[in-house]
Amino acid sequence: MTFEEVYRKYEHLTGEIVEELNNPLECAGAMMGQAMKLYKVVLSSEDFDALMHIIAQTSELDGEGFIDDNTKGTLH
Repeated sequence: MTFEEVYRKYEHLTGEIVEELNNPLECAGAMMGQAMKLYKVVLSSEDFDALMHIIAQTSELDGEGFIDDNTKGTLH
């Protein structure tokens, strides 16, 4: 299965769940929790912590991005 196929499958499932629950925030929270569980299982502790740091920084974005002090490349 390609990334695009996985993405579309999750998109379809998300639409169904949001329609059923009528609460997009509850659905988003569940999806975020599942994603974090997968990242924690697959990534090293160092990479997981770095990813969580980057996610936490997103509230500080000013439209121009943020300075990433992790020069190793993509974490996921």
